[in-house]
Amino acid sequence: MWSRVHKIDRIRPQPNGGAIILIEDERGIPLMSRVPAMSTLIAIARILDAKQVLDSKYGGKGEIRYAPAAPPPSFLSEAIARAGAHVSDRTGDTIVQPAQPQGVSAIVDVAFSDLAHWMRGNIGVSDLASTLKHVEADRRKAPMTQDNPQYWPAVFELAALAGEMSRARGGQWVEIREMPVPFALKFPDTAALAHPTVLAQKIVEGTDTEGTLAT
Repeated sequence: MWSRVHKIDRIRPQPNGGAIILIEDERGIPLMSRVPAMSTLIAIARILDAKQVLDSKYGGKGEIRYAPAAPPPSFLSEAIARAGAHVSDRTGDTIVQPAQPQGVSAIVDVAFSDLAHWMRGNIGVSDLASTLKHVEADRRKAPMTQDNPQYWPAVFELAALAGEMSRARGGQWVEIREMPVPFALKFPDTAALAHPTVLAQKIVEGTDTEGTLAT
C-alpha cells in the first residue's frame, strides 16, 4: 500500500468508455491505525492521483473504489469518502460506503502536522528543527528507490517536518492537481506554492547532495 503512491493498482474499463479504478489496501486494521496521519495522507494521495488518471484517460467518466482487506477505521473511511472514492469490499465489486466528495485540504494540513509531531515524539528530539536535521541526515545515509516500501513514508515524513517549520510564515498544506504527490504548501503573502516533497524525494533517492529542507 505505502509503496504504491506512484502506481495505479487496477483499472476496469467500462462499456460507456469510462472506468472503475481500484485502489487496494492489503493491511489489517492495526496497521491502518498504527500511524493514522500517514495512512490518511497516502490514501488521499492515491485517490487524487486516480482521479487525475480518470480525468485524463477516461474523460472523468467512472469512479474510484478503495478496496481494503478490512473495514477502514473511521478516520480513514472519512478521508477516503471526502477525497472522492467509494469504500468497497476486498474484490472491488460491492460498494460498502459511498463517496462524499469534499475539499480535503483541511484534512491534509492536519495530517501533515500530526505526522511531524509524531516524528518528533517517536525520535525523542526536543524540537522540530532538530528532528528535521536528524531525519534528513539519516535519509541521506541510505538512499531508496520508489519500489522500497519505506520510500514514500520517508518522503512524507521529511515534507511534514519541513511544512511544520513553515508555520511561522503561515504555511498551510493544500491539495493540488499534480502527480504523484498532489499536495503543496501555500503561503498568505504569495500566490506561488512550495513543494517540499520534490526535494524530499531527491534526498530520499540520494540524488541531491546540496539542497536541504533543514533551514
